[in-house]
Amino acid sequence: MNDAFLQPLADESLASWVNAMARHREVETTTLLRDLHLHRDGALSMAQARLSEPVARRVRRRTGVDEAVLHEMTLSRYSGNALPHLPLTPWTDSAAVEQWSSSAWLSRHRARWCAPCLRKNNFRWPLRWMLPWTFACLEHRLYLATECIRCLSPVHYGRHSTLPQSCDARVDERRHTHGYDDERCEYPIALHRPLPVTDDSVLLHQERINTWLEGSPTSGDRQFASLTAVMVMLVTPAMMRRRGEDPALLCHLRSRRGLGLTQERAPWTDPLRVAAAASVASRLLSPNASASDVARRIEDMRSLDYRESPWRLDVMEWAYGSTLRPNPYVDELVRRGVISIGSFGH
Repeated sequence: MNDAFLQPLADESLASWVNAMARHREVETTTLLRDLHLHRDGALSMAQARLSEPVARRVRRRTGVDEAVLHEMTLSRYSGNALPHLPLTPWTDSAAVEQWSSSAWLSRHRARWCAPCLRKNNFRWPLRWMLPWTFACLEHRLYLATECIRCLSPVHYGRHSTLPQSCDARVDERRHTHGYDDERCEYPIALHRPLPVTDDSVLLHQERINTWLEGSPTSGDRQFASLTAVMVMLVTPAMMRRRGEDPALLCHLRSRRGLGLTQERAPWTDPLRVAAAASVASRLLSPNASASDVARRIEDMRSLDYRESPWRLDVMEWAYGSTLRPNPYVDELVRRGVISIGSFGH
């Protein structure tokens, strides 16, 4: 067994690092978690949200990794912008974490990934892949994947927040044909053939969002993030330009799969839809445009789709970050009847 501890990669997730250490030491992840005193059910998930100071000190003593680096590997890194209202003590209040995570802009279970990155880094993945804000890989100029390319099933994080190396979805056709209830797809996700980004502006939008995520945005970047969050809900094919835009975005929005996502509570689970929203948001934010001006333009564009009923925004998602409350664009769109605030539970 190799007893050495791996150093974290730049921007790596805490869960990714812990699982990589277990592979490196050739032990079960549960064994390593026990050594780090994170073996209780859900302890790693809570630590991935925010580390307590005693746990951070204990992990530092065990691994030699600085406490500041450990904290940067948790979701608390984004609590000041992308993930507001993250509970201060998730390790003592699991109910508060569940309430927060159910409506936060966070891919807690459904994975997204860049296949070349996984091959390059031996299945170690950055923390930002857990955020819907990350829709493209800047290094490889690719849209992030969320589905198995063979069976088109979503890929989910596994036990201990691992990114699985193969698709674990059940294949219905095989089960019905052969009667095997435990038949799995098992296609390696690192062999996914990702969709290339053909428009440089998409990468520029991702760079602006990354600047906002890392806590050094301009006021324009903050406005861009706020409007993108709104447009993820509202973007339609009619809002996309026919020229000068990545055709993949328009084709996806027009497809049955893209249109179907608008009926879900979480249209932001699709990287292509988020990229399309960022593209429209960037175009709407002309110099000196007020929130009222932007809302009026959105209202005009929505009329092209003959939509009469307002988009319904869940009050819990509004409070926990899907539109980054307070958001001046939401207020104006509510006033104009484009968005209504309500509860999906009633």
